[in-house]
Amino acid sequence: MTEPMIQSVSLTLMDADPDHDASLPIRFAGSPHGVSLFALGYGDRTSAEGHGTPLFLELLRGELRLLVWSDINAEEPTHIITLGGAREDRRRPDDAE
Repeated sequence: MTEPMIQSVSLTLMDADPDHDASLPIRFAGSPHGVSLFALGYGDRTSAEGHGTPLFLELLRGELRLLVWSDINAEEPTHIITLGGAREDRRRPDDAE
């Protein structure tokens, strides 16, 4: 994803298992077409080492989608998750299960 960056936020993720002492530096970078998540040691096939992103959040034709490269050897996303079902206007009232 080589797009001009608008804003970038860095943080360190701490392991959710309190018995496992691990952390991972990550960076979120916004561009006009989406948000990339960069994680130290993770990437995608077409980017140089240290510059790839395994996750990209985009808006395409009015639909919010998450593109995932779970295999660094795959040039195209391995998963495209549409988030239309997570829209708040799709929430059912508690009594309408």
